[in-house]
Amino acid sequence: MIRFLFNHESVILEDTRADVTVLQWLREVRLKTGTKEGCGSGDCGACTVVLASVENNKLHYESINSCITFVGALHGRQLITVEALAEDNDLHPVQQAMVDEHGSQCGFCTPGFIMSMFALYHREGVSELAHDEHASLEMIEQFLGGNLCRCTGYVPIKRAALKAMQQHQPDQFDVNASETINTLLAMQKQLPMHPRFLHPMNVQELSTMRIQYPNARMLAGGTDLALEVTQQLKDIDTIIYTKQVSELLAVVEDGNNVRIGAAVSLTRCMETLRKAIPSSEAMMLRFGSEQVRNQGTIGGNIVNASPVGDLPPLLMALDAVLELQCGDTVRIININEFYLGYKQTALKPNEFLRSITVPLPSASTRVFVYKISKRLDDDISAVLGVFCLQIHGDRVTKARVAFGGMAATPARALSVENALQNGQFDEAALAKAITALKSDFSPIDDARASAQYRQRVATNLLKRCWLQWSNESARIQVGDYVSG
Repeated sequence: MIRFLFNHESVILEDTRADVTVLQWLREVRLKTGTKEGCGSGDCGACTVVLASVENNKLHYESINSCITFVGALHGRQLITVEALAEDNDLHPVQQAMVDEHGSQCGFCTPGFIMSMFALYHREGVSELAHDEHASLEMIEQFLGGNLCRCTGYVPIKRAALKAMQQHQPDQFDVNASETINTLLAMQKQLPMHPRFLHPMNVQELSTMRIQYPNARMLAGGTDLALEVTQQLKDIDTIIYTKQVSELLAVVEDGNNVRIGAAVSLTRCMETLRKAIPSSEAMMLRFGSEQVRNQGTIGGNIVNASPVGDLPPLLMALDAVLELQCGDTVRIININEFYLGYKQTALKPNEFLRSITVPLPSASTRVFVYKISKRLDDDISAVLGVFCLQIHGDRVTKARVAFGGMAATPARALSVENALQNGQFDEAALAKAITALKSDFSPIDDARASAQYRQRVATNLLKRCWLQWSNESARIQVGDYVSG
């Protein structure tokens, strides 16, 4: 049984199919049609809902795409939809602000915007943030980056969000927080027992289920797996859900390394990595949308093995190591040995990714991260380049360069590394590295970019890296992001 709060109502699901999405359940079972279906792939935000979870005895609110979230992931959480925001005859402050600022025309996308604004309204510290209009607008753009509107343009919608933040006051969800927390904690104590949506609670249970159900699909965020249901119309019979496995949710830093559990969300991963690698933050902010980052996981992005995945090139340049487990056997492998071919990895049958250990860069190491895509927000990379250079004076003592989008897998540019390593980081070294790059990759043509374009972009990113380092004013802002 899967237990959760649907707005303010306790719900128990016993026989729902494992691959039923939250959007499908809302519209077809509960006939709640305020949540809209737009793209069915997590791109437009019309289906946005909010999940509230108990963290440190407080409610933590996150926006998600209900079209690519399975109902089994709701256990022990509160699912909040647009129908529940108004209280009696009074609109919620974010709804009223949208009315006051004329932020809606046809209305199709409006419920999704409202729910993204509601998640922002409940972000910790939002009242203090509202006093800084520039910081508020940056946060608004972050939270609304996954919602598309074809009618009004975004100015009145952003004005509405800012107004709601500036006039922030407790709402009914704040008033009822203690009761909600007690209800969710009680639900979490009752283990979910679903015949086709399996909820291991620790790594031993996960390992056992992986062997017991070899044909089951592993699910963390589902931002990729769910597309098989919504876009390809496939049926998924059995799912093993990993986002309640305590060991896979841990983040541990020891001063030299940070160990990140495979089920850690991209949002939390961004918060962890940006402290040690500031240049990673801008790339992570363009890693899908707020909704996608809240659901997607670092492990899913790695195991998906997409040649244009954004995290693998960064982790490869940092020489991250992966902890893999099958049964009681645990093995360690460098991520540079993990990708064997297009969508092929070194995972053995019934083996799963348990954690990722990332060596923290030394004080003499500079990490440059550049993502090139057709759109600024919510788009897949055409090329992603990462340059991890250990520099003493003007000499490169160690070089790690990795690209996404340049081969069948994310890959290191070994010839470029050899050209840069153990020499001065000057124009001669740059020219040598550009020549070496031609022998590292033979890009393909596809819908995102031509081979010629990719090769030229990769070359320009090398130049960008050198210019950024060599220019003293740019060196202060090392790791700045460039978009194409």
